[in-house]
Amino acid sequence: MPTKAIPRPSKPSAHPARDAADGLYRTARESCHQHERLTRLLSHGVEGAEFVQACELADLCDKHLAGHTALYEAAAAGGRGNETEEWWKRANALWMGCREYGRRHSASDAVASRSKRHTAAQLGEITMEYELELSARIALKQALTAYGAVRGDAH
Repeated sequence: MPTKAIPRPSKPSAHPARDAADGLYRTARESCHQHERLTRLLSHGVEGAEFVQACELADLCDKHLAGHTALYEAAAAGGRGNETEEWWKRANALWMGCREYGRRHSASDAVASRSKRHTAAQLGEITMEYELELSARIALKQALTAYGAVRGDAH
């Protein structure tokens, strides 16, 4: 039987933007990890319950990523605090990468789910949207690497 996580009371942070960016970083890394896992399952031809569960988990990670993207945006509105300019640039690049990935992911899902049967033109549009989503995920991975370089202890 699944257990429900017990939320801990949050204490005021001395570094709200940094803490939000670190959470965004960890969530984005997990989203990328789950999508890589899904890709490996597809390449091995895995079907059935395991594949469905992997899809659900990747979707959940993307939902959490959208939430953390919004949390960082709200925290960053207050400024960078005592953080360095280099950190600020990389944190904002991570935020923009997450936001763009979320936008592209939503667009590809919307195009693919319009109908059950697709014309050749619609398949071309779906392919283009998925390629743009993949490009956004690659950019997100680059932003993750850059942020990890200035916040290696964010893991």
